[in-house]
Amino acid sequence: MAAGLLSTLVAVGGLTACSGDDGGGGDGAPSWSDAGKKAKELLDGTSGVEVSISTSDDPGVDYLKSASGTIVADPPAFEGTVDGKVSGFAVSEVPVISVDGTLWINHLALGGWSDRFQPKELCAPDPALLLDATSGVSSVLTSSTDVKAGKSERGGTDNKEIFTTYEGTATGDSIRKILPCAEGDDFDATYRVDDSGHLRTARLSGTFFPDADPMTYTIDVTKYDVDKDITAPK
Repeated sequence: MAAGLLSTLVAVGGLTACSGDDGGGGDGAPSWSDAGKKAKELLDGTSGVEVSISTSDDPGVDYLKSASGTIVADPPAFEGTVDGKVSGFAVSEVPVISVDGTLWINHLALGGWSDRFQPKELCAPDPALLLDATSGVSSVLTSSTDVKAGKSERGGTDNKEIFTTYEGTATGDSIRKILPCAEGDDFDATYRVDDSGHLRTARLSGTFFPDADPMTYTIDVTKYDVDKDITAPK
């Protein structure tokens, strides 16, 4: 379950795209070289984000089904809840905190809050570091290849926002910076960016875990510039 949670924050996803030859959209959307750079800058510059993650797939191993929570950048920390499968048993709404380099999980089977499971032992990243500019999620965006823009469309509250979808390939090497045991060499990637340049949703599809079926993780970045004081449980 912890490995599933930590792998989770690699993922990000969206819609179907029709590409222009130069990587820009037919309706004047910027190319991914520009849009991806801007999305990375905004992720790298935020104080924190609120995220929700989900998959409808079951890879046949212990995994994360869904999660929601807050990541803050300075000092790096994560707080949220997860649903998934552990040792073949379903778990839901499990509180998780990562702070000061330690991952804490709160579950009755562990006797309450426990730091028994740590990222290095699980071949997984520290979720608190997923906003890291060099090894976090934003580095996956700018290392993606053959990314093409699709049509822009309106959405969001009162249909006032404009979103552009980009499709391409995330490299296995960039994914392994976050999840060292990721099996795939390439991952199908779809990124959805709003009209201010923020990454809002995205999707990664491929083989994330050894001896597991390919699967798709989708993450929605629901809020930027979040400030939250996250501390270790007492």
